[in-house]
Amino acid sequence: MNKCYVFIGPSGSGKTSIANALFEPKEKIVTSTTRPPRKGETDQKDYYFLSEDKFEQLITEQAFVEWDEYAGHKYGSTKREIAQKLKNGDCYTILTAAGFWALFHAFGEQIQPVFVTIAKNKLKQRLEQRGDAPDQIKKRLALFEQDTKKLDELKKRPNLIVLANNEGLEATKNQFKRQIKMLKE
Repeated sequence: MNKCYVFIGPSGSGKTSIANALFEPKEKIVTSTTRPPRKGETDQKDYYFLSEDKFEQLITEQAFVEWDEYAGHKYGSTKREIAQKLKNGDCYTILTAAGFWALFHAFGEQIQPVFVTIAKNKLKQRLEQRGDAPDQIKKRLALFEQDTKKLDELKKRPNLIVLANNEGLEATKNQFKRQIKMLKE
């Protein structure tokens, strides 16, 4: 059975870097957002960058399996994109815990949760290094505790993968590979 690995965790925990290191670009679920592109991001590769009106139209058409508003911008995953990627093989996406549950209810056991944890001081350092504005860093650190509490709810899933991303990318990739191997045994 093909799986969609859903990476969940605090903003700046390294979800995107880890997922990109573990999977091929063609395996990525390209989600939609109303936020402007960051430096180096490309439309239809990193996200579908949409106007507020276009995003609202897709909500009205019930095209999203999940959507959320975070840090003043909307993000969403279309049913069509996920179904197509699952048809072709394993895939991955980065979502909130609520987004994971929406996908799980729509696609069942094909949805595999992966929670990425990070020490709060490491998180602050990463947000500063990626160039987030001081007010955004403050907001994201305030959300850190809230995001981390989502782990308790996710622990209800017997196949939950938890990655501690405090020791660098290679160590975290190895954690993932070990946990996948254990799940398959």
